[in-house]
Amino acid sequence: MSLLENNQSDVERVFNIEKRGTLIFEEKDLPLTPANWQQLEKLVSQSYFEHIIGGDANESHSVWVSRYFNDIDEPKALNQIARDIEQIVMSPEMRHFYAQFTGTDKLCLRRCQANKMRSGDFIGMHKDQDSSPDYYATVVFHLDCDYEGGAFETCDNRRYRPQRHMALVNNCSISHQVAKVESGKRITLACFLSKSFGRSQAKRYDFKIEN
Repeated sequence: MSLLENNQSDVERVFNIEKRGTLIFEEKDLPLTPANWQQLEKLVSQSYFEHIIGGDANESHSVWVSRYFNDIDEPKALNQIARDIEQIVMSPEMRHFYAQFTGTDKLCLRRCQANKMRSGDFIGMHKDQDSSPDYYATVVFHLDCDYEGGAFETCDNRRYRPQRHMALVNNCSISHQVAKVESGKRITLACFLSKSFGRSQAKRYDFKIEN
């Protein structure tokens, strides 16, 4: 998929995420340098992960999560790694890229987390807007592709398997799941974008963590 389908202004949509639902962008389409990717991978590798067995919308999971931004009440950076990641994923170049499917470069990073999945791990069917109606689009950066299984599946039976240094963008109103990983390690960075910068419209709850 080419990023520039025609000449558009900075805030005019090129891709209709309401109609298409899920978009896949190759590495060449993303304004991330090799140094940016290397830094994201380094930051994620330095992060602390918790084993999550249930989502905040009551869906079941088995996934290891490191949280950087959360918005239980309002968007909040949780640590210094969060600020370092923000510098990359919310740079002016990336905001320009996001405008291709959001229609604006004025976007809030309301939530951001790394997901690590190994053999047997999965993410149950859920809709991101069930966690928060503020969410508009989720951008999932794929940091590792050395695994089997683990396809991203939508409620209309579409399946996606992005490669390393590709990005999947999903409309937050679209229900989806990640199939069980059969072998290897699946590592992604998920960024939940919103056009809202204020306090959360609805109370979010925390994940269920394995004791």
